[in-house]
Amino acid sequence: MTLSADFDPTRAESRQLRVAHRLAHALAHQGLQVVYQPEVDLQTRQLVSLEALCRWHDDELGPVAPDEFIAVAEARGLIVPLGEYMLGQALADLPEVLRRWPQARVAVNVSGVELARPDFAVRTAAAIRSVNPALAAHLELEVTESVFHHNVPVVRQNLLALRELGMTVAIDDFGTGQSSLARLHTLPFDKIKFDRSFVQALEDPMVQAIVKAMVELARNFSRTLVVEGIETPAQLAQLVALGCRVGQGYLLCRPCALDDLPARPHWPTA
Repeated sequence: MTLSADFDPTRAESRQLRVAHRLAHALAHQGLQVVYQPEVDLQTRQLVSLEALCRWHDDELGPVAPDEFIAVAEARGLIVPLGEYMLGQALADLPEVLRRWPQARVAVNVSGVELARPDFAVRTAAAIRSVNPALAAHLELEVTESVFHHNVPVVRQNLLALRELGMTVAIDDFGTGQSSLARLHTLPFDKIKFDRSFVQALEDPMVQAIVKAMVELARNFSRTLVVEGIETPAQLAQLVALGCRVGQGYLLCRPCALDDLPARPHWPTA
């Protein structure tokens, strides 16, 4: 990779330090917002689950993109408190979620750094028990490809322990980077989230064949397949024709505060 002539490593380091400092402040003073984006049954329009997403607007920095502050959190030792914050918010919101959607789950994203900690499952279970042990059956962990850069046996052990409590596991952004069929068998999982890049290339017959094959693979192994990044009615119609049942994307519902979520998402048809 060739760096731009305008790239200033000193300035980049200064920015990272400032973001880390302000993020630590936000974590200590409830300065982060949690929004939810539904996964929806494409035939019944019923809400299946809610993905908890972190948003941050800092008084000094202004809006900070998740890609930036999550990377800083991992680099500066803040990813564990950030993950604990998101789990705590999800647990606090779950009773209201279940009141509105009794069968729904709330999904929390987990980094490889967190999952590679030997005490991750124990700490997560303790956090759930401190609120209500029954909530474990309505929680899901979304695992990103970063887990494959860490101690996979420890990651696997943590995921197995949490699945025994009733939690489910989703492989996020499947089909990109390390998230491939060659790696799929190494971790326990219940759901595959198909990356948005496939939806954006649906006009390609090869991509259509890949989507259809993934639909069959998920069905044969009794796993749920979720297609991410649905943005147009044409994409939705094509995905349904290919056999996709569950989707997520701006067309179906944008991320928003829990109180603003519709009881049943509505979207325009092609």
